[in-house]
Amino acid sequence: MSAKRYNLSNLSALIVDGDTHAVELLGGMLRAFGLQRQTVAPTGGEVLSRLVGRTAFDLVLCESELSDMAGAELVSRLRRQADNAIRFAPIVVLTGHTPLSSVGALRDSGAHCIVKKPISPATLFDRIVWAAENTRTFVETDSYAGPDRRFRNLPPADGVWRRSTDLTSQVGEASEPNLSQAEIDSFMKPTRISLE
Repeated sequence: MSAKRYNLSNLSALIVDGDTHAVELLGGMLRAFGLQRQTVAPTGGEVLSRLVGRTAFDLVLCESELSDMAGAELVSRLRRQADNAIRFAPIVVLTGHTPLSSVGALRDSGAHCIVKKPISPATLFDRIVWAAENTRTFVETDSYAGPDRRFRNLPPADGVWRRSTDLTSQVGEASEPNLSQAEIDSFMKPTRISLE
């Protein structure tokens, strides 16, 4: 069996993180993967005011807790950028805190995937490849913009009908412990469902 080979040398990445040590570590991993073109922004505000619309990025890596806004807010705002290719770029969020409520907020903001810290190069590479290869349709509604979170066997309902197992959006704060990377991955990966 032959393994797939990936050439990341023609890609550009935006790293959004205010921690210089974390940026150096992440940048080194990306360089080891062959991804040399990296732009760093310490805050979400800098991304939105200085970079969006001026530079195209093939990949966005974002810390979940920025000094000026939550990573989920930045992801959501990037997904709503009109006439800008960054809205469709794979977004990988890095976080040290993974309770279900935080993972849900990041997924609902439009992130492709979430990587739990501490980050291993193998896990980061796998998530970048998964996000890049993922062919989920981009969905835009009043409350969500990002990759489709579900695959369906049937066309979607008219927007009014909901399954009996759906929960309301007002479920409150999670009180459970952090999720493992495997639990985060299973939560983020779309699954084939039947709307019968």
